[in-house]
Amino acid sequence: MPNTIVGSSQKREGSATVSSRNGMPVLNETYHYIVRTNSKTTSRLAVLYDTTDLPKVGQTVSAFGFAVCKNVEAVRREKNPLYWDVTATFSSEVEEGQSSQDPESDPVEWLPIYETKFERLQEVVTKDRDGDAVANSAGQPFQVGLTIGRFIPIWEFFQFEASTITDEQLIARNETVNNATFKGRATKTLLLTILSSRVGYYYGTRRRLTHYSLKYNDRLWTHKRLDVGTIYLSGSDRKPYLDDDGRTVMLGGLDGSGGKAAAGDPPAILEFDIYPEISFSFLRV
Repeated sequence: MPNTIVGSSQKREGSATVSSRNGMPVLNETYHYIVRTNSKTTSRLAVLYDTTDLPKVGQTVSAFGFAVCKNVEAVRREKNPLYWDVTATFSSEVEEGQSSQDPESDPVEWLPIYETKFERLQEVVTKDRDGDAVANSAGQPFQVGLTIGRFIPIWEFFQFEASTITDEQLIARNETVNNATFKGRATKTLLLTILSSRVGYYYGTRRRLTHYSLKYNDRLWTHKRLDVGTIYLSGSDRKPYLDDDGRTVMLGGLDGSGGKAAAGDPPAILEFDIYPEISFSFLRV
């Protein structure tokens, strides 16, 4: 016969508190029970796991429906070892920050709190900050251009979502760029990556909690290459790019349309799309 709760329900004593943690409302509740065992030698684990209707950690939802059981403590009575006093603690707390909201509202609608970070990005340029071409002393552009580093902002945040969001949907969102202006940022300037995502019980309901990252590059998330070659277009004809003497084929700068770059001008920069473009309408940041 399993262990039983005396009276088949929790005791009248108990407590509930609402507090704020990292800008997010946290509901904590405690419930008390008396458990009767069949033997003075019943193990502690048996009291916790083999007692009918006793809350289970990570599974049982509180009476209010917003908190999940976080801890169950059982203390055996010294004078009557058949009886144990059990305290179950429930909490709605999650570690990741969300904006301050009414704890009775749906977390799937909450606006996340975001963190701003910075990351150094390497890129190739053909002009310096004064607008002068990056070229050798003879005015010939370098084959690989000038690589510089600059810092770009990154926003990281956690967002509650419905548990019906599948892993396949998340995979389709990962490493994508915005297909339209988003939060004032132009198309292709935001790169979305997913750092982690897990499904669990949050605020008493099964939901998905996803950790997102948005990287902002005002010069677009495209692959950039210098437009250089040993041939150029003259109308529809392909001709060798010769030096001034007309005898030696050289690597010369192009204007982005196949023609020769004007004398003294650096080669054009060609851009290639490398990330899928999607709508970021599912983000609430």
